Amino acid sequence: MLSLISTPIGNLDDISLRAIDVIRSSDYIYAEDTRSFKKLLESIKFKKSCRSFHEHNEDRVLNEIISHVTNKKSVVLACEAGTPCISDPGFKLIRKFVDLKLEYTLIPGPSSVTNALVLSGLPTDQFSFYGFVPRKQNAQNKSFEKVATEIKTSIFFESIKRLRATIENLSNYLEKNRKISVCREMTKLHEQVVTDTCFNVLKEIDNGNLTLKGEVVLVIEGAKKIKHNLSIDKKIKDEFLSKMSVSDAAKLISLLTKQNKRDIYKILNKS
Repeated sequence: MLSLISTPIGNLDDISLRAIDVIRSSDYIYAEDTRSFKKLLESIKFKKSCRSFHEHNEDRVLNEIISHVTNKKSVVLACEAGTPCISDPGFKLIRKFVDLKLEYTLIPGPSSVTNALVLSGLPTDQFSFYGFVPRKQNAQNKSFEKVATEIKTSIFFESIKRLRATIENLSNYLEKNRKISVCREMTKLHEQVVTDTCFNVLKEIDNGNLTLKGEVVLVIEGAKKIKHNLSIDKKIKDEFLSKMSVSDAAKLISLLTKQNKRDIYKILNKS
């Protein structure tokens, strides 16, 4: 049996009783960061060696784990903090377990994604998680272009060192009154949540009220949903279609109007 363990994102007291029981009864323990996991083992007064499982050795070690479970051994897998497979190693392993019909489960617990969503004070009914903000400028710009029209709350991981530059770039894509939330050092002694517009959050960083230290999650308010009564003048329609295909015309009009390409395509395709 493989048990994925959700581990504390900051405060070690957040480990669940069920997780402790599973850890203590396991035959093998694998962790993304063995040093940090040993601190957790010390906090629950349990001594046991653990092996590393990270993105650089995942392809090799997953076969080792599969072998243990096939031989009826109990295996624990934990990421450095939070829930495994969420921007952390483990997805490939789970896919293998699904394909091989091997038994596995998740011991639920802390997640910085849901933690930040709740703390932000932004809408929680619908949200999208995008993982880490892309480092390359072109990829980051494309990501923010998508977020600009996303009506759901958006959540990103970001390095504290890149946070200011990221928010400055993000401000080029969001309406001035649209809010973001920086959730820093969650569950720890110096937990801090700042929810405001990009402009005001940047001011908080520059005046020293928002400390650029520790772990951070960035939450972005969704765009306001505006209902459009979509119509295209016949002369405009004929002019577009005389120069390009229906598909290309729909794409161009969608880019200009920010309206749904499929809806535009249907209108253009009508005789």
